Amino acid sequence: MTESPESPNVQILDHLPERYVDDALGILFDAFQNKFRHGFRDANDMIRLFHRDLRREYCYTAIVDGRLLGIVTYSINKPNPREFYHVSDWRLFTTFTPVRTLRVLFNLFLLHETVPPDEFLVESIAVSSEARGLGLGTKLMNAAEDRARSEGYPLLALDVLGINLNAIRLYERLGYRITRTTRGFWVWLATTSDAVHRMEKPLGPD
Repeated sequence: MTESPESPNVQILDHLPERYVDDALGILFDAFQNKFRHGFRDANDMIRLFHRDLRREYCYTAIVDGRLLGIVTYSINKPNPREFYHVSDWRLFTTFTPVRTLRVLFNLFLLHETVPPDEFLVESIAVSSEARGLGLGTKLMNAAEDRARSEGYPLLALDVLGINLNAIRLYERLGYRITRTTRGFWVWLATTSDAVHRMEKPLGPD
């Protein structure tokens, strides 16, 4: 756990404390409603499904004056696949009706991505609207980068919607560059954007 010297009331944690799980899922749903729209009606659906099964160590969180106001989640595949969003089959099939379960499964299928063993994938970053301008996004991304570098990953990667110009500018300031762009029906169905950019940042020694 570290505390920002510039903002003494900001803490960046290397996990999601249990008491903040619902807050984190609410912030993530608000930030990515377009991606969750096929299976989840609102943040409460996210909370019902994921509250007990998240892998809470695969993220960094920003706590400001005792409140969770930002989170970055990540996935790795070394030695085995690990990601923040995790749910047991039992919980999935006992939380919703059969029809809703199929919709949720389809939604999760659209969002799933296989991560190569040499890649540290930033899955999502979300900051509460009331905390914009505090630099939380940069702090969270820097924390994830430090983690990736310390564990020997040669590459940081993330996906960003083509319409999300503010995020693209942030990532470019942090040293990421667009390496490929994906378009087509499945991209639109999953994101409602006409394009998704893969952005990468090679990691050298400190």
